[in-house]
Amino acid sequence: MGLLDDLVGSLGNSNGSGQGNQMQQLMAIWNWVQEQGGVEVLLQKFQQGGLGQVLNSWLGSGSNMSIDGGEIQNALGNDQLQSLADKLGTDVHGASGTLAALLPQVIDKLSPQGHIKTSNTQDLGAMVDGLFKR
Repeated sequence: MGLLDDLVGSLGNSNGSGQGNQMQQLMAIWNWVQEQGGVEVLLQKFQQGGLGQVLNSWLGSGSNMSIDGGEIQNALGNDQLQSLADKLGTDVHGASGTLAALLPQVIDKLSPQGHIKTSNTQDLGAMVDGLFKR
């Protein structure tokens, strides 16, 4: 599966049930990102929320700067995060923490050359959707 396998593998959990949970989280996050207008719109919200330097580290080839749930809440707002929380079956704090853990790796994998490739986002969406529609 390529990109999706790389994402799940990079999360560092090798047991089957953990991977299933991470796949469900990725699916929920992917659907939520699409509801927000797509990856590009989400990245604009991060830029506008003062997280441009952090975002650039995810896009670049160096190490990814970490981010915490509070920074995500400040950049995106509780209303938007509540819809993600509903998808993840948690509260806004839990949703922002999950996003803080997964999003740097997702953006990093989607931007191997330092910028988001539209084909990568479409491939990821198709793979994630396909896994859960079987």
